[in-house]
This record gives sequence, C-alpha cells and structure tokens, in this order.
Amino acid sequence: MRKKQINVGVITLGCPKNIADTESLLAEFPQDIRLTGVDKADIVLLNTCAFLGKARDEAYEKLASLKGKKVILTGCLTGLLKKDIFKKYPHLYAVVSGFHYPEIAPILKEVAEGKKIYAVSPEPTHYIGMPGKLLITPPSYAYVKIAEGCNNACRFCLIPTLKGRYRSRPEKSILDEVKSLLKLGVKEIVLVAQDCGYYGVDLYKKKKLADLLKKITAVKGDFWVRVLYVYPERLDKELLSVIKKSPKIAKYLDIPLQHGDPEILRAMRRPYDTARTLRKIRDIRKAIPAIALRTSLIVGFPGETAQNFKSLLTFIQTIQFDHVGVFEYSREKGTDAYPLKGQIPERVKKERRKKAMLLQQKISFGKNKILAGQKQTALIEHYDADKKCYSGRIMKFAPEIDGFVYIRSEKPLTLNRFHTIRITEAGPYDLWGHPE
Repeated sequence: MRKKQINVGVITLGCPKNIADTESLLAEFPQDIRLTGVDKADIVLLNTCAFLGKARDEAYEKLASLKGKKVILTGCLTGLLKKDIFKKYPHLYAVVSGFHYPEIAPILKEVAEGKKIYAVSPEPTHYIGMPGKLLITPPSYAYVKIAEGCNNACRFCLIPTLKGRYRSRPEKSILDEVKSLLKLGVKEIVLVAQDCGYYGVDLYKKKKLADLLKKITAVKGDFWVRVLYVYPERLDKELLSVIKKSPKIAKYLDIPLQHGDPEILRAMRRPYDTARTLRKIRDIRKAIPAIALRTSLIVGFPGETAQNFKSLLTFIQTIQFDHVGVFEYSREKGTDAYPLKGQIPERVKKERRKKAMLLQQKISFGKNKILAGQKQTALIEHYDADKKCYSGRIMKFAPEIDGFVYIRSEKPLTLNRFHTIRITEAGPYDLWGHPE
C-alpha cells in the first residue's frame, strides 16, 4: 500500500541564524514529505525567536493562528517552554529544541500519526550540526552558522539562557557546507554566530576566525564571504589583515556596540572604555579604508538619563558608522537587567530611538553620497519588469538588513552574477547606478 504523503509548511521567525537552522532541518525531512504553503499543510514547522518580548509575542500569535494544523515548534522559544504548553495550544504536537534537530524526520512521522512529543534537552557542550541544507534564501546568498550559544554575560540578553554556552562548529563541517553551497551557484556566503570573533576558542583553544576565512577563500570560485557579528574586543591585526588581503571577503563588519556612554555600557556589562572603542574603529579604518561598518545600539536601558542619551548621540556622530540599527530596550524576565530600577517609559524610549535614527540617517546619506560617480562591483539579484530595473547589492550592503543598488540597463544583465556598475545617485539607504 502506498504511504500517504505528508504535507508540511514552514514558517521561520527571527534572525539569519534561524534561517540557517530551518534550511538544515528541511534537508533532514524524509522523502515522503511534501513541502507546501502553510494553507495546504497538514503539519507546520514553526521556527521561533525569543530574544525579545515582541519576538515571543509574534511566535505565540503565529502559533495561535495555526489552529487546524498540527504544529511543530522549534527555535529559541523552546528553551522557555514546559509540557503544559500542550494544554494551552491543543494543535501544538511537538516542541523540539536544538539538541533534537537531527531527529526531526522520525518526529515528523510521529506527529503525522497524532503523537505529542516534548523533545527539549539542555543545550549540549558541543555543536550539534546536520550535514545537509535546503535553501530558503534567494539563490544569490546563504547563511552559514559557525557556532551556537554565547559566553558573553550582557545584562540585557537572554541568549545564554536560551542557547547555552558558546559551541564552535568543526571547521571541516563549515567548509563542506560552503563547498556544497558554491556548487549550487550561491555567490555570497554569510557567516553567522552570536559572536563570530570568538570562533574556535572552545574547540581549538584559540581564535580561529582568521584561519577559517583563509580556508574558505581558498575554495575555487567567484564569490563573496561576509562576516556578521564580531565584537570589537575580538578584532585583532591578524583578522583585519585577512579581511584586507582577500578580494573575496566583503569589506564589511557588523560590530555590536550596544551603547556609546561609559556609564550605561558598564551597567549593561559591556566593555565601557569608549575611547578604546574609538581607537579600535580608527585602527580598522586605517587597515581597511573602504570598509563599511554596522552596529546595533539600545536606547532606554534602565537608568539611562538625558545626559547618557546625549552622550550616545555624540558617540554616533563621532564614530560615523555606515549602518546603525537602534532598538528600544526590552525588559526581559530571566535577564540580570530585569530587576533594575530606573525603567524608562515607553514613550521616552520611542522618542530617543527616533532621534538616534534621524541622526544616523544623515550620516548614512553622507556616506552613500561619497560613492556617487564611483565604480562598484554589484551582485545582481532581481529584475522588476514593471519598473524595468535591476536590483542588487554592493559589498557595503548585507542581505536583508541594509540597502540595495538599483540599476537601469539597456542590455540584459544576468541574475546572480557580479557586474561592474557606476553609482549615479545616492539616498540615505539605497543607491542607483548603471552598468559600465
């Protein structure tokens, strides 16, 4: 008798690290699974984020909206859930933490049979990986996770609670995945982890990101490799030298700083010597003058005074990053910051975020205007037939979080290829140009 086909839909919430996990989970699905849209699915795999209250709210809202489906819940939220979650959501059939991801195939079959599964274990002491990957990103780029967890003790952050201590992925596993992605035609490899700069310390007893980049760029092919999330204290001369020398490595770094006022940084339990941070940024720009820098900042941390915020604005103006994401502090149970006095009203947090973003918008616009008239290499990703315009990215734009370059061309351009273009116009976030 022919087995009944199981229709499975997938929803991924959260950051690129979750996207990478979803792609690995999809590669583990058995052959009698048919991937469908959520509306036609019998089972829905919901990969969640739980970093902030808003992310958890989104996950619960999405879960509630899936009544009539059998839901398998994965991702960060699983670390906060007990078995009683099944009573609140009867259509929830499985809760699966990262340790159990390699078991997703039998779990799917058991759920299809109507069984309830609570597969949640403490995070392991080593990286749990899966060998395959089924891409859900556009064909031009792919995220490659190089580590899980975090050893930083930032006062505002739940990640160590949700994901456990830092666990580097074995180098060979990373390289094998990179090679397989390049064979598929991927043109940009984006390395992600909570703290990429710490890669290798647990596994090889030394920082190995520079060595890893050397080995990735030694792989034959025409591609970029981009590194996200490197804390400033991890950046050393060796790493900067590797980034500078290889034409394959995007001259781009995402350096999470969180704030620019020493008092607030100390309260956050982050490095608070801002003068040292500014020197570090100067060293980076001296080593790689064309590098684009992104950071993330938090406004409204408990105790942040008007003067602390003014200090942050001065820091933003001084440091002149290309891209900045500004987030309102979210009070999260389970973090060391939760019981702190001096909570900032939501209205004030929103006002401060708006001011910081408006300041950064002017800085980003100025940075983009410098590129007008310059030649750049662009990865062409999309063609809009209605607007008769191509879109893509240059090295200074990371996928999904930064801007685009829009290109008008009389001759057809090949998608998912690198083309030389000349920038003609600049906006605060995007660029316009034409092919050379």
